[in-house]
Amino acid sequence: MSNILITGAAGLIGYNACRYYSAKGDNVIAIDNLERSRLLGHAASARDHLNWDLLETLPNVERKLLDVSDESFVVYLPENWCDGIVHLAGQCGVPCSITNPRRDFEINTIGTFNVLEYARAERSRGRNTKVVFSSTNKVYNLHSGWQMNAENTRWEWSTASWRRNGFPTDMTSSLLSGSRTPYGNSKFMADAICQEWFHMYGVPTGVFRMSCIYGPHQLGFEEQGWAVYFCIAALKDLPITIYGDGKQVRDMLYVEDLVRAYDSFLSKPIQHGVWNIGGGPLNTLSLNECLDFLRKETGKAIPVTMAGWRPSDQRVYTSDISNLRKDLHWEPRTNPQEGLKLSLEWVKDNLDAF
Repeated sequence: MSNILITGAAGLIGYNACRYYSAKGDNVIAIDNLERSRLLGHAASARDHLNWDLLETLPNVERKLLDVSDESFVVYLPENWCDGIVHLAGQCGVPCSITNPRRDFEINTIGTFNVLEYARAERSRGRNTKVVFSSTNKVYNLHSGWQMNAENTRWEWSTASWRRNGFPTDMTSSLLSGSRTPYGNSKFMADAICQEWFHMYGVPTGVFRMSCIYGPHQLGFEEQGWAVYFCIAALKDLPITIYGDGKQVRDMLYVEDLVRAYDSFLSKPIQHGVWNIGGGPLNTLSLNECLDFLRKETGKAIPVTMAGWRPSDQRVYTSDISNLRKDLHWEPRTNPQEGLKLSLEWVKDNLDAF
């Protein structure tokens, strides 16, 4: 039995991680401040409490309403207790980071620093507390490197090896200049701090640069969580705006597959790593393809409005997950069609929350 701290526990990954470790019989402290809707520019609503209230029903899960950007949050945590931290608390919307960069930095960078300092203190008390950090592909300031495919239906990488394998993890140092948006920048700094706390202080850290994560319990908005937002909008006849041409492509990773990767790092002897994580080149969808799938599943027309590209929109992003296979012996198990069906069913069962 292990003791696991999970920040951002009321979100998609946080709730599913809590459920995963609860089912294993581990003790879980679940932290959130339920700020997500307001961060994304929406009024507080029932959806903010949906996952949070469900956490109360899980065995061995203790909820704490705390803000990781306030360093005093550690006062409310036990000492010489924590075996692993899954650090998911974050400001996750690019548009919000542009309009409110201070709060974005406080949560993503300072919040990560505070979590790492708690792990460092636990290490000084004799615990080898391992930290999983949910980084993002937005640490790469990608503004080019893609082309339209021969059929003119979806964007693809212009580099042949990236088309085959996905975008490699070792590209950060060559992409230091140029804009990555305030969101990408705050996560980039947190990403680097996690690596430094391993090299300088010996805090074991696993940095996972995530692509498109989706699945049941995603409280999707247009600004973040687009795949499940499409499910919500389709079922509730809400407006959908496509920014760009709809041919942009993402590798899709079902949330339960992601949590398995986190647990693989926490449970194996490996003490540090930096990985790109997503569905990889074999599990991709364009926005248009996702909508076509949902039209077929729901029998609805699902009209959309087209708008211009937003700052730093990537035409394509797929992850090179080969190092995850090698280091953590991990593979995605759920393809996008299966995962979207499960997501759609979950939205149907919780439609009143949206």
